[in-house]
Amino acid sequence: MTKHATRKKRVAHGDMSERDISVIPESSKTALREAMRLEDVPTTQFQDLLWIMAQESSGEVGARNPHSSARGLFQLLRNNYELDPHGTDSFGNGVEECQGGIRYIQQRYHSAARARKFWQKHHWYRT
Repeated sequence: MTKHATRKKRVAHGDMSERDISVIPESSKTALREAMRLEDVPTTQFQDLLWIMAQESSGEVGARNPHSSARGLFQLLRNNYELDPHGTDSFGNGVEECQGGIRYIQQRYHSAARARKFWQKHHWYRT
């Protein structure tokens, strides 16, 4: 089952709850701040990126979806692993997982706010 199908199933069963950003460990918040600095992302996007991270992985570095190829803090699918600075070797490194997520979000949505809006409407975001 794909990540999209898993989310659609969750929504179909009435589980439309959103995770609060308080689930994210401090180490993942720190990794996100550093990745934003490295990727030259304005700090105004921090809360939206953090919110997306909470929905996708609860801030668990190296998170894996057992139903798809989705991995990492922002649950990139296999066809987007190259967005991480060192591809699959970046998994397990919070900063690099954040860099890949930021790169994906910037390419597809142009801002974290737009990605969050899409997620809130569909309860997933395309990867």
